[in-house]
Parts: sequence; structure tokens; C-alpha cells
Amino acid sequence: MVFQQEPDYYRPLTYREVEPRFFPRNDPDFWKEKNLLAGKGQNIASFGHLDSVYCTDSYNTKDTENRLTDGILAQHPTYTDPAWFRFTQGMGRTILFDLGGICAVSEFVIRLLKEKATGVSLPRKIQFSVSENGTDFECVANLTGVRSTHDADIVQVRAKLEPAVRARFVRVYFPVAAHVYVDQIEAIGTKNAENARPVVPDAPDAVTRPDKYCTAQELGGAKDVLLAYFCAENRAPVDASVFKPFVGYLDENGRAKDTLFDGYLFLPFVAFLYDRSQKRPLDKEKWQYYMDQQFLEGKNLDALEEAADEVSAELGKDLKLKIFFSIFYPVPEQHAFGTVGGKNLDFRILEDRIAALNWFVDEQERRFREKKYRHLELAGYYWFTEEIDYEDEQLLRMIRVVTDRVREKGLITTWIPYYGASGFDDWRNLGFDMACYQPNYAFRQDIPEQRLFDAARTAKELGMCIELEVGGTAQWNIQHTRNYYAAGAVTGFMKDAAHMYYQDGLPGCFHAAYLSKDPELHSMYDDTYRFIKGTYPEDGFDLPAGGEEKKS
Repeated sequence: MVFQQEPDYYRPLTYREVEPRFFPRNDPDFWKEKNLLAGKGQNIASFGHLDSVYCTDSYNTKDTENRLTDGILAQHPTYTDPAWFRFTQGMGRTILFDLGGICAVSEFVIRLLKEKATGVSLPRKIQFSVSENGTDFECVANLTGVRSTHDADIVQVRAKLEPAVRARFVRVYFPVAAHVYVDQIEAIGTKNAENARPVVPDAPDAVTRPDKYCTAQELGGAKDVLLAYFCAENRAPVDASVFKPFVGYLDENGRAKDTLFDGYLFLPFVAFLYDRSQKRPLDKEKWQYYMDQQFLEGKNLDALEEAADEVSAELGKDLKLKIFFSIFYPVPEQHAFGTVGGKNLDFRILEDRIAALNWFVDEQERRFREKKYRHLELAGYYWFTEEIDYEDEQLLRMIRVVTDRVREKGLITTWIPYYGASGFDDWRNLGFDMACYQPNYAFRQDIPEQRLFDAARTAKELGMCIELEVGGTAQWNIQHTRNYYAAGAVTGFMKDAAHMYYQDGLPGCFHAAYLSKDPELHSMYDDTYRFIKGTYPEDGFDLPAGGEEKKS
């Protein structure tokens, strides 16, 4: 597992092999069952880079403090209680303890805060691993489904080990979506390890951490997929003239001289599904409206077919474009969705939510097949929400059922979590066939270029592809786009990975760049072509401190 951290904030997390050391039998507490971590110090590492703004004690408690093992418990379920050890951002934490000698560990205990009003949440999983020698670890407890029905609560979680296991080192890992607060971590056991079982080291996890990018083959055959936002009440339907500069790389006269994007993900503007940050409980009529717009005669999907036909004729080749459709989240506040299969669906009921999802998937596929497009091939579906709400106890089952249904059709499911989103590193276990990671570098000028390298490193480790993002057409947006492309050239994801592209809603920034007579803005269109063709140079910007070395 790769861990990045702000230099000099957390001490470096290093693993070194040590000789076995057992406690002598004449130690006064040799036989006593106790908290073996009491008063111990620890090393901490973050999974992702910690931006400097979070490198303060108000966000992240320094690992030189022993607040996790001092025995002082929080008295109040609020972030202001001084007993809490704070973890903020960084995507996840690994905490390493040295017991000083091999012990018998029989139980782990961890106490956490949930405070909905301040965004302090319970982690979706907590993993306890142990090692006898400091390098070979076994995960002996993987806790999931940690929940509380209260808005503010102190939650204690226990993991019993039967039989006890020999351990010199204890390692704790949990994801951090925003804030995770812990007051105590305990390892219960004895210094007497005579009857404890030995550690059985974990095998390398080549499935969930393959250390390779998701490729076009895994993305339904598409290498460069444009996010085609098209459905909003204040936006006109899209015609073929909008799609043509995406399907083909056009000259100044509007004639195709090469291909460009080979895949298209159709999805609504965010405002269609969200009211600010709240998911809108849409009914069947709204879901139906979205589908009607998608298959509108002569527009949107039809328009992409027309553009592909025109570009095919100009290039003298028969283009085949991969198409992905969206799957909406059935908001549980919707109690009268509409009639499916003779029943008015209530999204408080799991079976009703699944029925709506199955209908939505099947109906989109049916209408697509009826069109009999010559250039468009249905490749899969996209789960629209960008994070996993583990408080929705039905969600994991819903995702698994709908992804299985899509696979039965010979299609794939995709997901595009934002940077550090809840569940981003668990996408495969959730049921998705592939996932694409958002660096979220494009939208603010104060995010360092290091973000691009961190996102690339994480995506490769987890087997994801990369989303390229354009936040606008100002000068700094153009430079940010170049930085994305240069990072792809430097790290290898330009050639080795599949990609998805956010460029606002259609027509979007790339279209504006193509039409622009300003050479600087128009260069964004040309640079995108070079990136897609794998020829963008590595020298688009200077490497940030700690960035990847250039490939030879």
C-alpha cells in the first residue's frame, strides 16, 4: 500500500524486520490480561497527500501525542471534547504500534465519534493487522457496517480473536472520507504468547490492488470517453454540429482529419438530480422525461449517430463509438415513485428501489436497440452518485443487484468517485466492473500540481482509470488542462490508462476551444487531440516536489 504524507508533519512510517523478542516469564504482569497498547506511542501515515491547510492540530493530531492510548475517554459526542484524536482528509490512515515484544492478542477495541452536524463520520471499515517481525502482516479483523442511528454518538467496536494471535506490531487502517475522530484504541491480551497461534502473512492482493491502470479493454473497449451532460430544463437538445468536433478532430474548415473521442457517457446535468447538495426525490415521470430527451428524434443520441456518420464518410472508415447510460439513485424520501410492474413503488422498500433500477436499465437498453444505430454500440452503465452513502443500509445490496443485472446483458458498470470520496478504494467489492478516479485539480487555483500525481498513483494502485477535467476557458483553466496532460505523459496514464473527460455540459469547453480564434484557447482542443493520441510531451510543467520520476 502506498502512503503519502506532508513532509515533517507525520513521522515517516517505515517497516523493518526485527528478531523475535519474547517477554521474560518473571515479568510481574506476564500472565495478566490487559490493554497491551496502554501508554504506547504510534506512527501514523495518510493514504493520500495531506494539503498544508490540514497539517494543523485542529484537523490532524500529531502522531507524537499518545492520546490514542492514554486511557482518557471522551465524555461527550461532539468534536470539541479534548479526548478525541483527530483525522481529517488524506483518504485514509494507517496507525502502527510496537508492543515491544511478542504478545498474545485476543481482542481489539476502538472508540469513535459520529457527529453528523460537523461531518465527523464512522469509517466504512476498520482493519486490524498484526506482525511478529515488523514486515510480514496478517489482517486478523476486518470490521464493516459500523453504524449508529443517532446524529451524535460515541461508538465502541470490538473484535475478538479466537484463538489469540502472536503479535509484536499492531497496524490499524481505516478510510477517512472527511473527518474520523478516535479517543482510544486497545489491544487486549497478555505478554504470555506460549499458546497463541503464529501470524500467517497475507498474500499480496493483486485483485483489489493490481498496480495497473484500467485499460480500454476493461472499459468496454473505449479509451477516451466524453462525459456528455445533456439534460437540463434550461438547455436546448444537442444536434450533430455539437458532436462532430468530439467525434472527429476537425480542421479550420470543419472537416475531420482524424478521430477523437471513441466513447460517450450520457448523463443529466447535476441540477437535474440534485438541489445543491441534496439528492432530489424524482418520480417516474422525471426519469421517463430524461430517457425521452436522451432518445429525442434527431437530437442528443441521434445527433451523435449523425455526427459519426459524417466523420466516417470524411475519413473513409466506419466508426464505432461506445455508449454508456446513467443509472440514477433511488432517493428513499420518494414514497410514490410511480407504477412499475403494476405496483406504485415506495423507495423506503428495498425491493421497490431494485424494481425501479431494473426498469430504468432495461428500458434504456430496449430503446437503444430499437434505434438500430450503425455507429453506436452500447457498452455499459454508469452509477451516477460520486460517493457511497454507507448510512443507506440498502445501498450495497442495490448496487450489487443492478450491477449483476447489467453483467447478465454482457455489459459493464462504471463509477467515477471524486478525490477521496467515501468508498473510492472499495469500488470492486461494491460490484462495479471498473472505476475512474477524479483528481479534482481543475476547479481551484490553490490546489497544487502534486494532486495530479497522487491521484495517478492511487488510480494505478487500485486498478482505476483517470478522469481528465476542464474547469473553464480562462487562462489558468487552460494551463491546468495542460498540467493534467503533462502529468499523464510523465506518470504513464496517458498511454497506459483509459480516460474519461469532464468539460462542463454540452457543448462545453472543448467545443468552445475548437470554435475559438484565440490561439491560446484553441490550443486546448489541439492539446486534447495530442493527449488522446499519446503524443503530449512530458515538459508541460516542472515536476512538483515529490512528484513522479519521468519514465525512461
